[in-house]
Amino acid sequence: MSVDEVLETAKKWELVILIVASVLVFAFVLAAGLVKPGGIEKAGLRDVKSLPWIVWLFAGLIVFLAQGSAQVALEQFPAWTQRDMPDDHSLVIVAATGSLFGVVAGIGMLYILAKSVPEGGLKFGPLDFVVGLGCFALAYPIVALAAKGGVALHETFAEEAAPQIAHPTLDKIVGWWETSPNDPWLWGLLAVLVLGIPAVEELIYRIFLQSAAIKVFKSPWVGIFITSLLFALAHRLGTEPVPWRALLTLFALGLCCGLAYERTRRVGVPIAMHMGFNALNIAIALLSAPEVAEPAV
Repeated sequence: MSVDEVLETAKKWELVILIVASVLVFAFVLAAGLVKPGGIEKAGLRDVKSLPWIVWLFAGLIVFLAQGSAQVALEQFPAWTQRDMPDDHSLVIVAATGSLFGVVAGIGMLYILAKSVPEGGLKFGPLDFVVGLGCFALAYPIVALAAKGGVALHETFAEEAAPQIAHPTLDKIVGWWETSPNDPWLWGLLAVLVLGIPAVEELIYRIFLQSAAIKVFKSPWVGIFITSLLFALAHRLGTEPVPWRALLTLFALGLCCGLAYERTRRVGVPIAMHMGFNALNIAIALLSAPEVAEPAV
């Protein structure tokens, strides 16, 4: 059986494979006590009670504002205001600068808050990324199945086939790759999308906003749900919003990252999961079959 035949068979049975894999993953996490009622509490909660909810929210706002200040900061340099470069290159510079500002602000807030709440789950280490990628492998069938559900809803209510590539940025990358695959600016954008953006978004939503929500509602599950919902809806904002059908994918990703963070209490775990998700989808779009890439970059 050739590789093409294997891929064609897998594509034909993709939905069945995802359903079976999702059931097996759910059975595993249920048997391990990961999603049982009170399971998070039994495993040990992060200390979010020692700080007011407004402090957690403020930390997330600082990271958000730091990321958004990139354009303003660049405008202070004559070389930037007098630049003569393609819009795509400007996009890469602004995105990279914003990610850098956001990560630096996030690390600063982690350092400050960890002094007050040493058991707040604000530490990270090299092994976090190994654990995070393992969690991503477990979560992927569920997230991919949610993406299929989003496509099915779109085709049911819109009465038309869903576009092959849902996210405008991913569509831009595919077009750029087809014309200039060796362009260093393209690789710079890929690095930002795989490394920078996931780190900033997870710091804002999972680390700080989720902590604020748990503090307010006194329930890790409610906090995870609300944060995941806000995380998905936020992708409808901006100049290039994702289509509505992509929100189910993003919501499922948020739930998985949120649960993994509360169970491991390690900052690097949800960041690694988000990085792995973005990297896999970009790889699928560029190297294999763009029509099956998920809209979550």
